Amino acid sequence: MAEWLKHHVSNLAAPDRYVTSVQHWIAFFELARRKRWISSGPVVADLTPQLQARFRAWRTESGVGGHTISRDLAALRGALSWAWKCQLIDHPPFIADIPQHQKAPPRDRILTMTELAAILEACRGMPEREHLVRFIVIELGTAGRPQAVLELTDMNIDLKRNLIDPNQPGRRHLRKRRAIVPIARAVRPWVVGIEGKIIRYRVELASKNRKPGGPTHHERATQWIRRAWNAACADAKIAGATPKTLRHTMLTWLAERGVPYEQRQMLAGHSPQGTTARNYEHLSPGYLKDAVKQIDAFFRELAKHTRVVHDGPGSALGGR
Repeated sequence: MAEWLKHHVSNLAAPDRYVTSVQHWIAFFELARRKRWISSGPVVADLTPQLQARFRAWRTESGVGGHTISRDLAALRGALSWAWKCQLIDHPPFIADIPQHQKAPPRDRILTMTELAAILEACRGMPEREHLVRFIVIELGTAGRPQAVLELTDMNIDLKRNLIDPNQPGRRHLRKRRAIVPIARAVRPWVVGIEGKIIRYRVELASKNRKPGGPTHHERATQWIRRAWNAACADAKIAGATPKTLRHTMLTWLAERGVPYEQRQMLAGHSPQGTTARNYEHLSPGYLKDAVKQIDAFFRELAKHTRVVHDGPGSALGGR
């Protein structure tokens, strides 16, 4: 598993999720040794159906859901498959997934305009939540995956061509693609004039904590938005929504307004494209035209419920 992380996972986008799963397996193997379920190692031969069942039970008892356990199992399966392909082991054992009925149902939660406005209003007058507003705007404006938005830097923003390209240099295109998206009108003010990381926590330092000639603000690049999101949702009394709900909300809006299926698939990163399409299609004048038109319509409708997005960075957060 260590070799898999070093030589394979490190080349993937967002490798941290695999590292976390490996850490769970390490903790479980330590438990298995203490309980004498395995004698040493572990070695590949220890990965019996009985030991796998104990792992699934152990993770369930810790309170995590079926999808999380399935992801941990997939990490082990991936490491074994990679080791077999590299001829490090003779044959990978079968790693069973959890039963489908134990997985959570698909997340089909979407936000109403009123709910979304309430979350944004919960950020008004709180400069320490401006990074969350920026995240919400870009997430809605691109319908991208949250991790892709969090990884954006100024190098991903092409203001001359009016495009957001969320693909990082050297990133391998696997099943989950990242679409190059035209910048919607409401989104543009939130990506202009930023150097470095786009989603960045920034809060003014109290005068007593400032040093002469030193910084006036505390800043840090945001790697994880869930804490700020949960706090804003709690203040707005919105339940059952995650950052990914924003993606579902926009894709649902586009579908309801008749945006062609191909454009929605392309925007969501689901549509397989050839090399020519990936390299040049976004330069076409009609690229995602219908989708962007409806994204702009979404923000116009949202402006009827809150002015936080419309007023732009800084001004909208100046007071309640």
